[in-house]
Amino acid sequence: MSRRVTPWAGFRIAICGIALLGCVAASAQSRSIRVTTAVPTRATVEETEWSVGLIETRTSAQLAAEVAGEVVQVFVDEGQGVAAGAALAEIDSSEYQLDRNREQAEVRRLAALVRKQERELERARKLYAENLIAEDELDGLASELDALREQGVGARVQVQSTDRRLGKTRLVAPVESQVAARNVDVGDYVQPGTVLFDLIDMRNLRVRLPFPEYRAPQLATGLPVRLTSAAAGDSVVEARVTEIRPTVNPSSRSLTVIIDFENPGGWRPGASVRADVILSKRENSLLVPQVAVVRRPAGDVVYAIRDGVAYEQIVQRGDRRDRMVEIVAGLTGDERIAVDGAGFLADGATVDVVAD
Repeated sequence: MSRRVTPWAGFRIAICGIALLGCVAASAQSRSIRVTTAVPTRATVEETEWSVGLIETRTSAQLAAEVAGEVVQVFVDEGQGVAAGAALAEIDSSEYQLDRNREQAEVRRLAALVRKQERELERARKLYAENLIAEDELDGLASELDALREQGVGARVQVQSTDRRLGKTRLVAPVESQVAARNVDVGDYVQPGTVLFDLIDMRNLRVRLPFPEYRAPQLATGLPVRLTSAAAGDSVVEARVTEIRPTVNPSSRSLTVIIDFENPGGWRPGASVRADVILSKRENSLLVPQVAVVRRPAGDVVYAIRDGVAYEQIVQRGDRRDRMVEIVAGLTGDERIAVDGAGFLADGATVDVVAD
């Protein structure tokens, strides 16, 4: 059976044909994709691993009395910073001073006896030479002199011991530190061993940091580290890895890295700290904007632009740096590559390069 085509049906066919031609033309125009371009840059790339921990003081001390007595002066209070050798408190030294005076008098007395005995021994030797006294008498005088000399040595040692106790009546800071606690007031009677002050070393600080165990082959003592702390503002401390503990924490599967550093000022024990350990450096590495690297079935690619055409090049990524990514293989560095708009490209696409 034949179908009859009306004039109206022919008109509709004509309209559809015109619309189809318009779609084809629009599709042809859409093949030109607007992009911006850039040339890869070269820079030094650091491979880093970071961790967060707490600042510790390398040494903290409890300063105790070493002699008994009444506290007559206290020079510092809690929270105060003190220099090494600064006086913290003083214990009554009058009794020790009296002991020292008495012992020094004994040293002088024995010294006088030694001189007298030396003279007597010298006379005895002359008499013995003339056979006027017996040898036993001479030997007795020599023995008495030796005994007096030994007593003199003992007396001088006693003076040194008392001098030491006398020096201990004045308590001083062993290192530059901060007074964390003061446990004494004027008038307190203290015994040897009584803790008077808790001191924190503010100059020599330490950080203990956990790092994942897979980093163990790359971590080593001496690696450079950058330290930052919110409590220290914009201050950055350059340090090095001091120690790596030999065992892995069984619960966190992490290594403990220790970093010792000197306080540049304003860093506080107990504050949080971020450490960026520089595992390696690569000089003259290629960097491209991160948006220029596109994921495709073949892998990571960039599009090199030549004569208005995009050419797909497979690349191998390295580390990221801000909004840039390192390219370790696939580029020579002389290419001009698509940046904005790269995600819409395919190999061989026509591009319209706008201002870079």
